Amino acid sequence: MKISKIWLVLFLGFAAVGVGCTNRDRVKSTMDYGRLYFDYAITAEEDAGYATCVFQFKEGGEEGKAVNIEPASVELDGQKLETDSAKLSGFFYEVQKPIDSFAGKHTIVFTAPGGKEYKNEFEFLPFTLEQELPEKIKRKPFFIQLKDFPPSAKSVRLLLLDTSFESSGFNDMVPVVNGKLTIDSSILRSVKKGPISLALYMEQQNPLQKKTIAGGSIFITYGLKRQFELID
Repeated sequence: MKISKIWLVLFLGFAAVGVGCTNRDRVKSTMDYGRLYFDYAITAEEDAGYATCVFQFKEGGEEGKAVNIEPASVELDGQKLETDSAKLSGFFYEVQKPIDSFAGKHTIVFTAPGGKEYKNEFEFLPFTLEQELPEKIKRKPFFIQLKDFPPSAKSVRLLLLDTSFESSGFNDMVPVVNGKLTIDSSILRSVKKGPISLALYMEQQNPLQKKTIAGGSIFITYGLKRQFELID
């Protein structure tokens, strides 16, 4: 899963504010619910303080048009979600939850007309740093120990950006072993000395337990950011 999907999920809420639910009343009279693709996304950042859950149902597969599922319904942990729409993304169902209280297991239930249910579970595990980074770090390999890192995740996306126009920084997936992330010399060569913005994003795309013949997935991403000064 490309990182571009992270920005798409984060954009949905802002797009809805500007466009509004312009198509709320246009519900399809006929729909083959057994052929909808379930596109579920859970996105959170440590400093935001909340997790954004966006659920879409698409005709024709993952790249299909996101539709209004009424009179079907979707629930998160027993809470029924209302439909909304934005011009760029189509129809979606969104709810935000505080990160602290949202950690743990959750259930999404899609109920089609007639009562057929598609129940799927996921686990949201926010992580942080075992120890905060020092204000200044020398240009030599070091590691970051992550606390409460999901055991099923094996890597994170690491972004390092400096203030120089001469470098493009670092943006790639790096392995995490027993919660430890190593930043080696080759990574450090990607940035100039001075202020560094560091971001870590855990990205997981999990298959659904219950799905239609069109399939679906749950995309979970969680990120945190830090800053430090790189010195020679």
